[in-house]
Amino acid sequence: MIKGVIFDVDGTLFDSMGAWHDSGYNVLKSIGIDADNGIGDIFFSMTMDEVIDYMQEHFPINKSREFLRKGIHDQVEYAYRNEIELKPGVMQILDWIRDQKIPATIATSTDRFLIEIGLERLGIEKYFDGIYTATEVGKSKNHPDIFQLAMDKMGTKPGETWLFEDGLYSMITAKAYGMPVVGVYDKVSHDDQEAIKQVADIYLEDLRDLDFEDFLRR
Repeated sequence: MIKGVIFDVDGTLFDSMGAWHDSGYNVLKSIGIDADNGIGDIFFSMTMDEVIDYMQEHFPINKSREFLRKGIHDQVEYAYRNEIELKPGVMQILDWIRDQKIPATIATSTDRFLIEIGLERLGIEKYFDGIYTATEVGKSKNHPDIFQLAMDKMGTKPGETWLFEDGLYSMITAKAYGMPVVGVYDKVSHDDQEAIKQVADIYLEDLRDLDFEDFLRR
């Protein structure tokens, strides 16, 4: 029985992964570093601090951590304030979960202030009982700590708490922790789709395809 739901944000609720995928590359390019555009694939599963660590370890950068962080944040913040939209089907799912009186929380690798900007602009902050970020937790979603904190807030256990997620690495973490998973397609993680289909309990190419009656029975 479903007693709680945890949502990822970027690539799951928000159509925003493109902004994140290119931000690190663009910052490196702006300071004269010739990085491969595919570096976004490496940064995909990292927290902000891990991205900056990688930049400083692998490239001859004489800029401070704060400079790099601000460069990434400025690009992504503009997108959150002006461009990013909800993925199709999000509102139907959030309304249904609220109607069923199922608590919902957010677990994200994105910093809180950006998430709050996006939630407020798109008018969906009221649907969530809590926001948990990898930066604040101090561990990426390769570790289950962030999910456990979200479950503690909702008073639920892993086997009864579903994760909606587009990132393969997070799904693997959740499944290993005993959580069922709804795998959500996003174009940035297109190459992982076959693996995601193997990991996820439910796989959705489009959120509008969720069968609510089937979901409620699980």
